[in-house]
Amino acid sequence: MRWDHLSSPELGTLSKQTPVVLPIAAVEQHGPHLPVGTDTMIADELVAAADRMCGGRLLVLPTVAIGCSEHHKGFPGTLSLSHTTFAEVVLDLLGSVIGSGFKRIVVLNTHGGNQAVGGTIAERAAQRWPDAEVVFTSWWRIANERLRPLVEGAFPSIGHACEFETSILLATRPELVAMALARDDGRLPTAPQLRGDLLDGSAATLATPFHRMTTCGVYGKPTLATAAKGQAIITAVAESLNALVTSCWPATAAAAGR
Repeated sequence: MRWDHLSSPELGTLSKQTPVVLPIAAVEQHGPHLPVGTDTMIADELVAAADRMCGGRLLVLPTVAIGCSEHHKGFPGTLSLSHTTFAEVVLDLLGSVIGSGFKRIVVLNTHGGNQAVGGTIAERAAQRWPDAEVVFTSWWRIANERLRPLVEGAFPSIGHACEFETSILLATRPELVAMALARDDGRLPTAPQLRGDLLDGSAATLATPFHRMTTCGVYGKPTLATAAKGQAIITAVAESLNALVTSCWPATAAAAGR
């Protein structure tokens, strides 16, 4: 169920035990072959797939499209909010949802730059609304073990505008993908402790503008992307999201929407 497709009376009578999903994304450069709205399109597709799989028992909020993308501003087309502004926007939305009586919320992130502040948002939500439950996750973390066998390229193959993100767009919006322009790119950090990708986080973090990590805006191997792989990723994430909801709220997930 999409929040913005329901009427006010319908939302008013919906079971307050219904699990709510808030997708958070970004509009930023994704190399020469993908649109700047890639993360937002991925968010919309993942939550829609998850809702279809569970028979419409999730209540899906409109995606927060603009995220924290300051590190991508070395490339044209990037839009960004500061961490402070972004956190306040998301918290205000959570306040609206909780004020409407819904207290079981998953924040699903589709952009790496939102990950650190997303954890802070979840902590602040717990302090502000102690009787609510706000769970934060990113799509590549929630389905980590299921996604690992799908990686074909050697490190770094899955990072940004990469093997995985390009595959999802090939499966869902192929008309927006310019595969003829796809280039494998990404400069390896000198210290092995700084080497990480979507599935394997690094042991240490060095905050670096993205144009110092890549020449074309890509970090990974988009040339290995396929539509079939993209559909497998979508299925893995959607099933993993439903498993999370069911595990967190087993009784409410079954009764949601009744």
